[in-house]
Amino acid sequence: MQQINYEYCNAVSLEKFVKQNIKFNNQKNILVQIFSSSITYEKVLSIKNELKALLKQSAIITTSSAGIVDNGQIFDEKIVLSFSLFEHSVVGSVGYSNVAIEDILQDLENNYICDDTKLVISFANTFKLDASNLLQQLALSKPNLMIVGGNAGDDFQYQSNYVSSNEQDDADIVFAVIDSKVLQVDTGYLFNLETIGQEMVVTRADGGIIYELDHIPTIDIFGRYLGKIVRDDLLQYGSQFPLVFKSGDIDVARALVAVDYENGSITFAGKIPEGTKVRFGFVDIDTIENKNIHYLKQNNSTTNEVTFVYACAARRQVLGGFIDKEIHTLSSIGPTSGFITYGEFFHNNSNCQNNLLNMTTTYVTLNEGSFDGKVINFANDIKPSNDDIRFSALTTLIKETSKDLDENIFYLQQFKNAVSSASIFSATDASGKITFANENFERISDYSKEELIGKPHSIVKHSDTEATLFKGMWSTIKAGNIWKGLIHNQGKRKNDYWVVSEIAPIYYKNGNFREYICIGNDVTELEIVRDFFENEMKSSKENLETNLNHFRQYEEAINLSTAVLRTNTDNVITYVNDKFIKLSKFTREELIGKNCEEIRHQKHRDQNQCKKIIKDLKSNKTVKHVMTNIAKDGSEFITNTLFYPIQDKQDEVVEFLQVMYDVTDIYKLNEEIINTQKEVVEKMGAIGETRSQETGEHVQRVAEYSYMLALLHGLSEEEATLLKQASPMHDIGKVGIPDNILNKPGKLTPQEFEIMKTHAQLGYDMLKHSNRDILKASAIVAYTHHEKWDGSGYPRALQGEDIPIFGRITAIADVFDALGHDRVYKKAWELDKILEFFKEQRGKHFDPILVDLFLENLDSFLKIEQKIDVL
Repeated sequence: MQQINYEYCNAVSLEKFVKQNIKFNNQKNILVQIFSSSITYEKVLSIKNELKALLKQSAIITTSSAGIVDNGQIFDEKIVLSFSLFEHSVVGSVGYSNVAIEDILQDLENNYICDDTKLVISFANTFKLDASNLLQQLALSKPNLMIVGGNAGDDFQYQSNYVSSNEQDDADIVFAVIDSKVLQVDTGYLFNLETIGQEMVVTRADGGIIYELDHIPTIDIFGRYLGKIVRDDLLQYGSQFPLVFKSGDIDVARALVAVDYENGSITFAGKIPEGTKVRFGFVDIDTIENKNIHYLKQNNSTTNEVTFVYACAARRQVLGGFIDKEIHTLSSIGPTSGFITYGEFFHNNSNCQNNLLNMTTTYVTLNEGSFDGKVINFANDIKPSNDDIRFSALTTLIKETSKDLDENIFYLQQFKNAVSSASIFSATDASGKITFANENFERISDYSKEELIGKPHSIVKHSDTEATLFKGMWSTIKAGNIWKGLIHNQGKRKNDYWVVSEIAPIYYKNGNFREYICIGNDVTELEIVRDFFENEMKSSKENLETNLNHFRQYEEAINLSTAVLRTNTDNVITYVNDKFIKLSKFTREELIGKNCEEIRHQKHRDQNQCKKIIKDLKSNKTVKHVMTNIAKDGSEFITNTLFYPIQDKQDEVVEFLQVMYDVTDIYKLNEEIINTQKEVVEKMGAIGETRSQETGEHVQRVAEYSYMLALLHGLSEEEATLLKQASPMHDIGKVGIPDNILNKPGKLTPQEFEIMKTHAQLGYDMLKHSNRDILKASAIVAYTHHEKWDGSGYPRALQGEDIPIFGRITAIADVFDALGHDRVYKKAWELDKILEFFKEQRGKHFDPILVDLFLENLDSFLKIEQKIDVL
């Protein structure tokens, strides 16, 4: 095939040119694109008619432009005829005016597009038809069909333009359809735009008309960032500052084409759907040539037979002299023709979508296979002007500054996400109305974000909270200081919760107030546990209160701020805040440069936990872990730590952030609570035994016997320990038995024995309402340790494995110890008699498997008895 461009002079010269250069017998192999700049529509129609008379069967499409591409150069105020002479391809053309998009598509598919169609070239009148809709719908029915071209231009007047085909003058849209079995078609586009400024969301739009960005009139957004001069004449200057967004894997820019100062909207050359995230774009002048050459080398190994170029008018305005270098570079891959558009049509091969682009230079290469391409030489001898050089320097400055700003914003966003993930986070305005609440806030309060935004923080205030607390809080933060404290709140469903909070005022750089932020840590479980045990102790026997008095003396030990530590990827500390310095007791100088593992407890090192955490962080995983740390003086402090990987803009992990809450006091308090709980159970068990004039050693022996027998039976260490803690309460119900029956030296009467039997039910009723594991286990033991394997026990005559294992184990431990020691109603038995009794009661009174385990390990049980008796 052959490509020939002809600059029109007059009818005579055109006829001469055609006769000398167009030798094809089959005119259906000829495509003529007529590009005009600053030429009247009537003149173009006249030239088209001249051409139709000379080449009656050739395909002709015409368009007005904002510049003409002709063999590596851009021209204005001319008419250029681009002749494409195919050898093995057939070309047809068609135009439409006042026809619905659906009808256009149907006609194309029925009469023009076929299985051999390799390429469709289309020109559209942007003031009459929105080509983006047609492009998208065509991609749905013909996903693999290449389409190129663009919207007609009018030399930057933005008033009217025109397109036409062989038979359709003043059309809305025209098409040239190329059918071939051998034609090779490839498309590409040059973009090279950088983005700058914060990301904005299209919050109100109708097609290409954008009314609001971030709920602010679009014109006001352009005025804020581009200045009053540009705002007041956006049509003249605004097209150089497009909005950029992603459409699949394609970078799309939209340049403005119309402005409505009354309603504050701007019309762009193509749709931008509501919800789309956009940023301002600018051309990277400094690297545009190198990027272009790199891209073209990747996609073109040798020169092509034909290259059609469709470049954006806004791109021409922005690049200035550099657009000439770009077009000249494109001519290196093959003979070029095309025009400057008001929006380029591009087919994306990767997702089979058609896009309407702005601020790009698109191109399509054609080869019929009969052309032996040459190695491409990208030499470019066009020298930039001084203004172009200054503009290049300015764009480089903007790009590098924007890159630094983006990195800082990206880092701060990661930091905010880390803090938000690890805490209850909210923000308020100056009056205390909530402007932001994270998911943790929603979860703990049971309010949705929509219910919280705009409401004062008192929406979750508990009625018990004293007004003085909030008065002091407001006084502190209004003075510019940070307030720290414990707040009792109540959620939507009247659920109480406690939060350790830190509230800080945030200011703009100029010193003006911006917002208050609140970072909180949920300590509800600690408060509930503390309240429970306070109530439990108050209801205990008077002689227990001395033993439990120290619990009441616990002071609230709540962390009122957050410790922050940063390390590089080698785990070397690069930053610590004041809170961490206070916790660790090191100076900042001592910490910076220290490997973080050095401050961890030896148990973490032995278990390689630090190395495992680093491995997860390098895999971009967030890790939560409770860490025991060693301060400078050797003391330990425990932190609930969120490890967060910090990435750069290339998604590479560059450092680790640790957000820590000091939970040392919480862990110590939890240990004390568990120990106190054990002591409560033991002392209450001792009360029951003391009333029956038996010693406290009995409950100790029963606890140890039960623990050992539970382990022998296969219970876990946790279950065995729980039984050991609970079994001392087995006879707690005896506190409700009259002394004359409980301490009767002789045999009980049947009526007295029935009263005595009620102690199992009494003990269960005393303990059954508790939600604590130890007391729930104690209730089971008290209720079932007098049940018998054969069902003859009391109080419910349970049988076999229906009797809980805790009751079966305690039954053996209790009877063994009771038979071996003096009671008010009997003397201690000899060991042989005791063992004979257990053998006889195997499978009757006692679980046979437990009896076998007990007898097989008798020596171990006797050692326990001897050890406690000696004490």
